[in-house]
Amino acid sequence: MPNGHGGSVRFFPVIVLLVILGTMLVVYRKAATPWVLYAGYGFAALLGERLSHHLHRWKVEEYDGAYYSDPEKARVRKVYLAAAALYVIAAVATWHFLAA
Repeated sequence: MPNGHGGSVRFFPVIVLLVILGTMLVVYRKAATPWVLYAGYGFAALLGERLSHHLHRWKVEEYDGAYYSDPEKARVRKVYLAAAALYVIAAVATWHFLAA
């Protein structure tokens, strides 16, 4: 694709993961099956990582990073990793309190 993303729509994986987690929450509350609760933690962690990627690394990865220098890429990677850790913790904690 000309925009360098291979046709990937911004925030699409995040929206899909939110729909999956919402569906899992409804299933867990109706059927109370513990495997749905535990699988939700994994999806919540993935949601936090994908959210961080789409918020902090999206622009840098356009055109394979051709418009950014190596120091800028390194700085963005550090911000992405720090934010990913925070977003994963927040998403897992949110899942824990919503499903409890």
